[in-house]
Parts: sequence; C-alpha cells; structure tokens
Amino acid sequence: MQITVTAGPRNAHTDPETGLRFYDWKGRKLPSTTSIRRMAGVPFMLHQWAISKVVERAVGEYAILDAMMSRPARPRERVREKNVAKEVGRWLRSASTEERDAAAELGTLVHDCAVKRISLAQVAPEARPYLAQFYDWLIVSGVNIIATEQQVFNLELGYAGTFDLLVEFPDGSIGVIDIKTGRGTYPEHALQLVSYALAEFVGADDIIDQPLTDALHKANRMGILHLAADHWTYQQVPATAPMFEAFQGLLKFAIWMATHPDMTNVVEGTRTGGLVITP
Repeated sequence: MQITVTAGPRNAHTDPETGLRFYDWKGRKLPSTTSIRRMAGVPFMLHQWAISKVVERAVGEYAILDAMMSRPARPRERVREKNVAKEVGRWLRSASTEERDAAAELGTLVHDCAVKRISLAQVAPEARPYLAQFYDWLIVSGVNIIATEQQVFNLELGYAGTFDLLVEFPDGSIGVIDIKTGRGTYPEHALQLVSYALAEFVGADDIIDQPLTDALHKANRMGILHLAADHWTYQQVPATAPMFEAFQGLLKFAIWMATHPDMTNVVEGTRTGGLVITP
C-alpha cells in the first residue's frame, strides 16, 4: 500500500493569483516566512537560472518552436495569430518553472512523510530513498522529537510560519530544524530559521500553546537537514546578530514593497512637462 501525504497549515491560505501564503490570527493576516522572500523579489541567481531555462528551451527545442510558429496567418486568421503567440509564450515561460515545480512536489511529499513518521513501505518509491536518509539521521543524531509542523507567530514584527522539527539533542540542548530536499541549501534558508527563533509564540486556531512556546523559547540551536537520495547533510546554523538584523530588514522591505505596488503612495506630487517636437 502507498500513501501520499499532503499537508498545509490549517490557519493559512494561499493567494491563487500570487501564490503567496498568509496566516490568520484573530482576523489578522500575516505573511508566511517563505512568502516574505518572494515578496521582496526573486533572488538574482534564481532569476538568472530561470532565464537560462527559457533560453535552453528556445535553442534546444528549436524544431518544436519553429513548427508552432511556421505557418503564416492570413488576414482573416489574426485571432489565430494572437492565440499562437500566447501558446508559444506559455510554452517558453513554462521552461522556467517545470523543473522547480517537479522538485517541489517531490520535496513536499518527502517532507510531509518525514514529519509524520510514515513507514517506508507506505510511501511512493521516488520518495523512499529520501525518507530513509531522514530516519538514518534520527538514529545517528540521537535526537528526541518534541514537536513537528507547528505554527509560530510574531505579531509585533508581523509574520508567521511553520517550523518542521523542534528536537532535543542528547546533550539536552533544544534545536529548531528545517528540512530541505532541493539541490542544495542557501543563505536565505538560514534567515527562515531565524524567523522561527524570533517567534513570540506557538499557536493554532487563535489559541497559544504555552508548553510548546516555552520549549521554543528554550531553543539554543538551529539547523538545516538536507536530504538527498543517497545521503543526508546536517548544517548547524549559528544565531548571530547580523543574521537577525538581515531577516528583520528583509521583512520590512518585503512588507513595504507589498504595500506599495506602484508610485501612488510614494511620491508627494507629480509634474509633467516637455517640448513639442515638429518634424
């Protein structure tokens, strides 16, 4: 038997147009820690990677592109010409997200199975190697899992999120762990951990979980657990003042950008001038 697990915070919703996630706390909508980075803009390297994928498709699959656009449209086929342009545009743009979306789907499956401790025999074959690495890490690290997939909130700064694991290490220290299954880990992942460390409380359905809040506030370790099909890597992330400052700066910038989509509320006034140029 195979079980596919899908999970999502029950106190959160995703905007269908932007894909941004927001948490709800007593009627207040708070951006998620993962959406904050997107609200602030696409990272430069990710932007370059997306462009390269579109270029690779246009060059590497030129025959398909040529076939899609080769038949000239006659005057009465202007509507068809516009439709072809839209179809080609969608086909090219999809190259920038297909690989990422496929990886995200597998990552979500592995992540959900890991935090719910699903048996290897009950998951899809493509997720099984990653999940096996997670269970191996549990044995090697000797951690005791205190909580999984818990929502955290910071009402003063204005954000919320869901940490993957809160664990107790053999030496008695408590750590917040984030699970990643992509190609690698990046500095922005460390800022995501900082957001959990800065959380005011753990809660759900407008009710604060005080015991878990107390446990989170005792956490003095942060780490990223990267799972691959053939190995795992645990990265200890130190809590430094510059890192905390970077997250708060990112949060402020993201919120400012989200509340200023155009120049309407940025400028104090506008004046237009120009010369009339005659041929």
